[in-house]
Amino acid sequence: MKCCWSREPFGRTSGELNNLRQLLSTVSVNSREKDSWRWSLSSNGQLTLKKLAAILDEQMLRPFTSQQCTLRNSLVPKKKIEIFTWRALKKRLPVRIELDKRELESVDHALFQCKLARDIWDRVFNWWGLGNVSNISFSELLNDNVNHSSSLHGKKLWQALKWSCAYLIWSNRNNLVFKGKTWNAPVALNEIQIRSFDWISNRARGRKLDWCTWISNPNIYLNTP
Repeated sequence: MKCCWSREPFGRTSGELNNLRQLLSTVSVNSREKDSWRWSLSSNGQLTLKKLAAILDEQMLRPFTSQQCTLRNSLVPKKKIEIFTWRALKKRLPVRIELDKRELESVDHALFQCKLARDIWDRVFNWWGLGNVSNISFSELLNDNVNHSSSLHGKKLWQALKWSCAYLIWSNRNNLVFKGKTWNAPVALNEIQIRSFDWISNRARGRKLDWCTWISNPNIYLNTP
C-alpha cells in the first residue's frame, strides 16, 4: 500500500500504520464490484429481523444441560412464560435479601419452597388429581423429570400449566412484596385456572379444551394423544 505523506509518520502513528498494513495485506479487493455488507450468520449473507429473532431465541432458550428438555412450549406465551422459566432455572430472577432476618431468599424458595408457594403447588397438583407435590426440587419440577403423562401432548400441556403456575406465583409475589396487594392460595389457584386455560386454549391448535373439564377433571388431558 503506497501513500503520499506531507510528513512521514513517526512514533505511535507509525506503529499503528504498520498494523493497518498487516491487516490489509490479507484483504483482496475486487474493483469491479461495489462494496457491500454480508451477514455471516445467514447462508445468503442477508440480515433479516426474523432470522435474528430466531437466533436470539435459540441462544436464550437453549437447554443448558444435556438432560434438560427444551425450553420451548407453544402452549404458553413465549416472551412472558418461556423466557421467565429459562431465567428461573438459571437463577436469574431478582429476589429480595432480608438482611434483618439474615436470610438470602433464593429463586427456589420464592417460587417453590416457601409456605405460600408450596400451598399453591399442592392445590394445583390436587386439582389435577396428582396428590401433593412430591419431594423434588424446583428445577426438577419445571424440567418435568417426573412424568405424569403417557402422551406427548399431555406432557406438553402439563409442562405449560406448571410454567404458567410458576410465572403467576412470581408475578403476584412481587405485587405482594412491593405493592402490598393481598394474595392467598385459594385466590392463586383460581387465577392459575383461568389464565392458564386462556393461554393454552388460544394456542392449542386443533385441540379444543373444555372449560368445565378443565376445572373439574383436567387429569384426562394428561393421556390425550
